[in-house]
Amino acid sequence: MPAMLAHAQTDTALINELEKKGVLTEKDAQDIEASEAKSYAETGASKIVLSDAIKTIQFYGDLRLRFEMRDGTTPGGVLQTGSSSVSTSSGLSKVGPDSQTMNRWRYRLRFGAKGDLYDNFFWGIRANGNPTYDRSGNVTFGHSDGAGPFGKGFQDLAIDEVYLGWHATSDITLTGGQYNNPLYTTNLVWDDNINPTGATEAYDHTFGDVELFGSANQWIYQAGGGNGITNTANNGAGTGINYSNTFMYAEQIGFKYKFDKDTFFKMAGTFYTYSGTVGNNPAGGTVAGLYSSTPINYSGANQSPSYFNGPFVGAASAPISNVSGINDLAVLEVPMEFDFKIGPGMTTTSSGDPKDMKDVTTTTSGWSVPIRIFADFAYNTEADERANAARGAIEQIYDGGTYLGSSNLGVTSAGTTTNNVTTAAQNKAMINSPTFQGVLNSGKGLLDQSAYQIGFEAGQLKHKGDWDGKLYWQSTGYYAVDPNLVDADIFNAATNLNGVVASVSHNWTEGLSSTIRYAYATPVNGQLATPSVNQDLQIGDIRNYQVLQLDVMWKF
Repeated sequence: MPAMLAHAQTDTALINELEKKGVLTEKDAQDIEASEAKSYAETGASKIVLSDAIKTIQFYGDLRLRFEMRDGTTPGGVLQTGSSSVSTSSGLSKVGPDSQTMNRWRYRLRFGAKGDLYDNFFWGIRANGNPTYDRSGNVTFGHSDGAGPFGKGFQDLAIDEVYLGWHATSDITLTGGQYNNPLYTTNLVWDDNINPTGATEAYDHTFGDVELFGSANQWIYQAGGGNGITNTANNGAGTGINYSNTFMYAEQIGFKYKFDKDTFFKMAGTFYTYSGTVGNNPAGGTVAGLYSSTPINYSGANQSPSYFNGPFVGAASAPISNVSGINDLAVLEVPMEFDFKIGPGMTTTSSGDPKDMKDVTTTTSGWSVPIRIFADFAYNTEADERANAARGAIEQIYDGGTYLGSSNLGVTSAGTTTNNVTTAAQNKAMINSPTFQGVLNSGKGLLDQSAYQIGFEAGQLKHKGDWDGKLYWQSTGYYAVDPNLVDADIFNAATNLNGVVASVSHNWTEGLSSTIRYAYATPVNGQLATPSVNQDLQIGDIRNYQVLQLDVMWKF
């Protein structure tokens, strides 16, 4: 027999319970079930036939419309980090500071299905827009590849969740596939559009007022022969390619302590590590051999030293992506929050039958506002090594006033194929510029090695008319976290930025809300660039950044 829908199962359970209590006779129960079955057969839902293997199914999704303004500027001055320059016979000359503003009308569409199988198994599948950028899902209206007006070149859909799971016990859950991030975390470390792929073993048990939870996660960060974020490796013998997977591991343990039904404190610790982080040319013998062969073009837009965004081992194939390397990352994250309510609101609970706690009536008088104080801290325990790798690549190309060649891969000036006087002068000037000297002289401080977020939220969006306001400060150090995972919506997917974020949201009706959000940021370390991977603004060294977003969201 086809599986019944969830609401039909609930109605049957209620009828059976009323029959047990003597409220309904057996005949009354049969008559009601027969009437329900007849009504159901007359609806369109009865034409949906499900496999006998499916116990329940739920369709869900959301649609977000957004207007967004992003703006970033870089400083001026000859050979400053934001200056585009051109090559001349006498060295370099200044063109001007860089800046960029983007005004876009966008949407994000996600929809899927999930449910239960029998014997405590469950499943899910979801589609998302813009498969070319995993950290967004946003599609810009009218965007096309030069095909004409009203473009729809990026309006493709891709599967971003597909998983099976098993509730092995009441406390232990096993999940495999690609699924929503199971970790208790924040956008300081993880963009919430990124769904990890692999396996998770989760534990959750409540002891009185204390809930203990934790998980072990083994994720396929990038498959061998993937898109180059971490690269695959030549076998070193020159006889072929050895494609190896890159893995990410995350172990979390945490607790939640309930003071009462409206007040609790929650905290966790998570440790992230990686394996298989090899570069694309390990036989080269130098750190510089792991970076792009495309040099900086001083005469091009944003091709100043500000364009230099690394280097880190395992970089992709362009200078702006050098930051994507995941060498020397072993990150400890500690998120936490304290939730409570303020206001004179009083809740009264009464029961018609003291012995039967299912027959409960709850009434609330007065007003109350949910309050959440939250924080997150992340520290890269291998930040010193990560900084040393960046220094090493620069030191290998220019040492003691002597230019060592054009194979520094990602940091040479354009068109230099011979070691002539002009090339040496240009590279000497570049190495002495603030951006490169910043890499050579920083990375040891706590703010470069760590990231933190602290904020305050009032309100909660649950029902029609609800409001929510949020204000927080965030700082992400240059060497602190995985640059491929940080949030793209607010801080441009960049590290070495700190600033304030404020937002106000309102539920106009059930499932329909709007949000106004504004953020402003500056560099954490003014000597360093603000590297980003797959960013929206393309300038490599943002000195002043701001974003304004106006959203309308429908959840269904």
